[in-house]
Amino acid sequence: MGTFYRSFVIVSLLINLCCISIFWKNGFSSFSMLFWLKIASLGITYHFINSYKSKEYYYYRNLGISKLGLWVVTLFFDIVLYLFLIILVNHYR
Repeated sequence: MGTFYRSFVIVSLLINLCCISIFWKNGFSSFSMLFWLKIASLGITYHFINSYKSKEYYYYRNLGISKLGLWVVTLFFDIVLYLFLIILVNHYR
């Protein structure tokens, strides 16, 4: 799963950092907008990776990992990381 996540970790971290900096400046009033921005960016990432790296799914299929399972675990990890960072920033703000 880590190999798959590496294909878009840079983009995900940049979006997380942008959201965190906006959250730092505006507080919880911006959380709803930032959450939906993160969800939308994950949707765009999903579409891009699906079209750009569609042949790599055979590698994971041979390892016994379904496409759905791969995406569920990866997106869940990314959302949990995002929420953890938001909570951390809110704590130190």
